Amino acid sequence: MDNQDYADDSGWVNTFVFIAGVILGAGAALMLTPEPGNTLRQRLARGAKTAQDELSDMAADTKDTLNTWSHDAQQSLKQAASRVTAAVDATKQSVKTLPNEGSTD
Repeated sequence: MDNQDYADDSGWVNTFVFIAGVILGAGAALMLTPEPGNTLRQRLARGAKTAQDELSDMAADTKDTLNTWSHDAQQSLKQAASRVTAAVDATKQSVKTLPNEGSTD
């Protein structure tokens, strides 16, 4: 593993640890608030529902983006294949029309 791979892995680990810390800190702050249990549970339920809705929206957006990229990639590959085929055909045609070097005119 070279230094770049290690740096990429380290970045993901640091990001994960940071996010986990934020979540744990927010959870601890919610649990330590001087609020009745029923109110706290309702607030947690609303927060969980909001997070679920946002994650669902992000997942749908990500899916749409990936589908668009996939379609674009397929179109690019089709165009590249068409250009390669045209270049091969042109090369074949030019080889066929080359004068014979060994013929005497």
